[in-house]
Amino acid sequence: MNKHLETQLVKACIDSKKNKTTTLGNREHQVDIAKYCCEIRLKQEMDKIFKKLPFIVLHSSELNESNRYKSVDTNIGSLIATRDTNGEVHVFHNSCRHRGAKIVDGSGCNKLLVCPYHAWSYSLEGELKSVPGQMHCFPELNKADNTLIRVPSIEKHGFIWAIPNVNEGRSLEEVLGEYLGDIAPHLEWMDGPNLKVFKHTQKVWNANWKIFTEGGLETYHFSFAHKDTIARNFQNNIAVIDQLGMHFRVIMPTRAIDKPGLMQQEYLSLREHSHTLFYVMPNAFMLVQENHVEWISLRPIAVDQSEITVTTLIPCNEDLDNEKTHSYWQKNHHITNLTLDEDWKLGVGIQESVTNGHLPFLRYGKNEWALKALNDEIERLLLE
Repeated sequence: MNKHLETQLVKACIDSKKNKTTTLGNREHQVDIAKYCCEIRLKQEMDKIFKKLPFIVLHSSELNESNRYKSVDTNIGSLIATRDTNGEVHVFHNSCRHRGAKIVDGSGCNKLLVCPYHAWSYSLEGELKSVPGQMHCFPELNKADNTLIRVPSIEKHGFIWAIPNVNEGRSLEEVLGEYLGDIAPHLEWMDGPNLKVFKHTQKVWNANWKIFTEGGLETYHFSFAHKDTIARNFQNNIAVIDQLGMHFRVIMPTRAIDKPGLMQQEYLSLREHSHTLFYVMPNAFMLVQENHVEWISLRPIAVDQSEITVTTLIPCNEDLDNEKTHSYWQKNHHITNLTLDEDWKLGVGIQESVTNGHLPFLRYGKNEWALKALNDEIERLLLE
């Protein structure tokens, strides 16, 4: 994203406030509640979307040096991400080639991944290196045929991406680029390689993943749901919302756009005048603030249950051994989770309503057009 586009977007926010409106769609919509509580529907979403589209496994800083590894639970199962001696990244299914035991749990630094069940050992490149008692117990075993099962992966924009669905002959760079499309320059602007993980907060909430996702694509609720936390910092029901391919951009202007004379300025920083949310289909939100980014990841567990992980990404040069600096970022992380918990709790209430079956439908207003557009994208993907 260049400075000209930043300035255009900030000025669009100023215009929206002047016109007392957010970005509007053409009409209202009624929504079938079955899409939030149908087991068959969720299985289709898992098979056609979550198990096929590229997704973020880790932020690059979580493997911040050679010979490191970390396990991650995903919708294609438990994975191991590694950074080998040469600094290259690999992703594997976290399953031993002997009897399928989970090889690692958590993170560490080692040149070998050793299964805790029978001590079969693998290199960080996935090669089977050692089998106790191989001569007597597995005389026919060919180690080269029993490497860890690799998941195609690429490091880009400061993240490690898994790309589970790659047609032969296509490069991972090409597949990821096609998937990200017009949102790629925005992720570049976010400057992910110069960020590091400060802290994760993870919790399971009892609602369908789409309910939580939809809540991120409108600001109509800010003045009410967040009246005791962040509402005073933002414009009431003012946002500039765009669809970027299958992804979305939501610009939430702060009170900074109230400053007079902004429309005459040649350059207006988006970070200084708004919080900008990028939704990367199907399960990643990047909330870009003035000095840092909040990465929010959703993982469907059941039709009415989602695991949500909130990760605070801060500049790499921040000295967390400094008590004042650490306290500052801890406060930011706390406020983010305090605010988002307000959203998640409301989502749980919505799930209860749709599950009870007494509502004939839900409703999207013209200001909630992005929710309809999101569901249209989901329908398109389900038909592919």
